Amino acid sequence: MVDISKFKEIFVSEAEDLLMNLNKDLLALEKKGAQKNLLNNLMRSFHTLKSSAAAMGYKQISSLAHSLEDIFDQTRKTGAKLGQVVISRSFQAVDALEKSLGEIKKSGQEADLSSVIAGVQKISSQSSKKKAGFTPAVKSAATVTESQTVEAISHVKVPVQRLDQLLASVEELLIDKLKLERLVKFEKVNQLELRDITAHLSRLVSDIQYQVMQSRLIPLEQIFQRFPRMIRDLASDQKKKVELEVGGGDMELDRTIVEKLGEPLVHLLRNAVDHGIEKEGRIKLGAKREKDFTIIYVENDGRAIDWKKIIKVASEKDVITAEKADELTEKADHDLSREVLELLFHGLSTKETVTETSGRGVGLSVVKNFTDQVGGTVDILSPISPSGGSRFTLELPLTLAIIKALLVKVSDSVFAIPFSSIERIVSIQLSEIKSMADQFVAVVDGANLPLALVGKIFGIDTPAAVAPLMTVVVKKGPERAGLVVDTLLDEQEIIVKPLSSILKGVKGFSGSTILGDGRTILILDVASVLEDTKKLLRVSYG
Repeated sequence: MVDISKFKEIFVSEAEDLLMNLNKDLLALEKKGAQKNLLNNLMRSFHTLKSSAAAMGYKQISSLAHSLEDIFDQTRKTGAKLGQVVISRSFQAVDALEKSLGEIKKSGQEADLSSVIAGVQKISSQSSKKKAGFTPAVKSAATVTESQTVEAISHVKVPVQRLDQLLASVEELLIDKLKLERLVKFEKVNQLELRDITAHLSRLVSDIQYQVMQSRLIPLEQIFQRFPRMIRDLASDQKKKVELEVGGGDMELDRTIVEKLGEPLVHLLRNAVDHGIEKEGRIKLGAKREKDFTIIYVENDGRAIDWKKIIKVASEKDVITAEKADELTEKADHDLSREVLELLFHGLSTKETVTETSGRGVGLSVVKNFTDQVGGTVDILSPISPSGGSRFTLELPLTLAIIKALLVKVSDSVFAIPFSSIERIVSIQLSEIKSMADQFVAVVDGANLPLALVGKIFGIDTPAAVAPLMTVVVKKGPERAGLVVDTLLDEQEIIVKPLSSILKGVKGFSGSTILGDGRTILILDVASVLEDTKKLLRVSYG
């Protein structure tokens, strides 16, 4: 007897794709009506799921998919109109299938779907008897479903061509290994041949590294396509009419970033529906590439953020003092400082009542924590037009695994600074440094650049600074500063290792890496170093 359990992962991966397509086609059906091509797509997906589940022995999944297939087959044959109850029940059935798939991933056993199957079969039976279509007399209530959550990515699809290239590189690597083994047998090593093999090995390692990194890339569409369904449910629950525009789903990011991105986007989209859109409006979710970063934005054309109310709530919750609140309120109309924007990330909520989707003040703090973890930034613009609206922008690195970095030395310590955060390197004379508001800045290209000694930031004993000051100009989002170091060492591609549990609470570092000589060094997290510019400048030059 054939053991089919080994095919479980393949079944789960294919079923997840089918359920994603079903959600997409049901949304289109609800919006455009019972078009023949949509009905054909739905029938095809349910039929494939039915057959695959039956082959794996998941009888309830197969039965539910078969019942749903019957509904849309009848609609196609009779030309009947689909009522909202049938569409809502179909969405609920797809949710049940997703839940059952989750149980299979955890325990290998499908969930009990008997009540869902009975409900779908009852609708199918009623519609067959009436022959008059699927428009029922009673309208079902829309609910906010579990489709709002985004699960971790368990499978990555890799093109066969990419695997073939990787295999070819490994074969060449094996040949070089054999050459090196032959060389070590000789008493006198041929230095020229050894140099050639080493150079070829270096090229091969770079090539394999690139191919592996490419294999880890995942299109953003893999999570973007979950959100139209989520927005549909949220809007229905709040009796709002919301249109979601999605773009840039073909952009690719490293799997480790994409699987962490789902939760922050859920919070931003919920926030747009709950706080932005009043009765009717549009939300845009998109992505674009800028240099070494991917920019992801969530925008709505509804209400602008009430910054004065944010300041008031922050004062009431003792996030800022009453005096500070008065100062920020006076400036809010004409000078919206970064300090005010940051208040949104302190777990504040301006909602007076707590609902299923918001009001607890945790959503935007989740977004901020995510960008901090991956070395990105989050920015806010509101209003975005004279009529209002808001835009949240996430600037994210393309990968977390291997990055290009500049190695710098401060006293006896070596640090790595990611190239993606470096704007330029300058030498600064003492005559170019001035004090401004008890802070030291340098005038670079006619603009003031805040300065900070890396040694002082991290409590390293260093001798007195000698001009010219070697300065690495770093930038994250709107923030910019010059980090003063002793020596520039080298440019390297480094493998990022997560910090140990002992160091995870220490701000200023995003990870560690191991150098060729075996030393472990820390990687500077420029985003957290620049997060509080005033604090940074208090340990600045001088």
